[in-house]
Amino acid sequence: MYKLIEYIKSELGIDIGVSPIEATQKKDVPIFLSGLYNFYDGEIAGQHIVFAEFVPESTLSPGQYAKHKKILMEVWQKPIVFVFRSIQSYNRQRMIAQGINFVVPYSMIYMPDLLIVFSNNAKDKDNSGILQYLSPTAQTILLYYFYGTGNDFSYKEIQKSLDMPYPTVCRAIEKLVKSQLCEILGTRNKTLHFENDKKKLLEKALPLMKSPVKRVVYAEEIPLNAISSGMTALSEYTFLNPDETKHVAISMEDFKMEKNYYRENAFMPVYIEVWNYAPSLFAHDGWVDKISLYLSLKDNNDERVQHELTQMLQGLW
Repeated sequence: MYKLIEYIKSELGIDIGVSPIEATQKKDVPIFLSGLYNFYDGEIAGQHIVFAEFVPESTLSPGQYAKHKKILMEVWQKPIVFVFRSIQSYNRQRMIAQGINFVVPYSMIYMPDLLIVFSNNAKDKDNSGILQYLSPTAQTILLYYFYGTGNDFSYKEIQKSLDMPYPTVCRAIEKLVKSQLCEILGTRNKTLHFENDKKKLLEKALPLMKSPVKRVVYAEEIPLNAISSGMTALSEYTFLNPDETKHVAISMEDFKMEKNYYRENAFMPVYIEVWNYAPSLFAHDGWVDKISLYLSLKDNNDERVQHELTQMLQGLW
């Protein structure tokens, strides 16, 4: 906890008090949580809190931390602040979305319950400080790199491979460069260059990427050109059992061509995601790609789903 104390003091100028919680004070803590965390009494600016230092090397899903927070608050009736040695950027954004207090020494302090937020990491934000997401076209170009070979692509190659207007490709590339996800080489014959480490770049990019699902509709039968998605696809890639409802994805263009075929009735047997880019672009054997699948399900509250999504991404390369 020394790093935690020094980090908060150096960045916020606040002295904090921290002391281990005695065994007698942990008697109401479930055994499984005692094995995951070291607990400390803390005080920041007169506010009493409990620091829960996460011990294992592997991480849990944000949904699991949210449940642990609820249990621990019932035990101590104080704000719970999780302390991590490190945390993946895409999980960090999901924890922020759920309002979970946490600190990663020398990286980030996020304690909304104490009205304290500080980060050492520069993000792609506008002047208002709001995180700006990638456009569907920029996200598609990024996926083109993740699932392709090589690190350098000409603008013309991207335009031809993705069948997009050249000006649209240029604007999307400007967004990717601004987000520090790639760089442009050359002047007359420009080339888009990505770094070699795809896993590292994906971790950096995920907080800027959005679910491809634009809307959800239903039908009696699976439409033409549909690609298996959602829980149907996740059950193919992981150990989860599939839902009874068939989940598929189609492009916005396909939806517009047959929009009278679809309904808003949730009791119909086929659940159809309308994507803002064609799910067939990066599909494999009739299943949507894993990164897009993760993005489409990342806000699912089921712990099992979150666990399998995390495992799926970690095994991508």
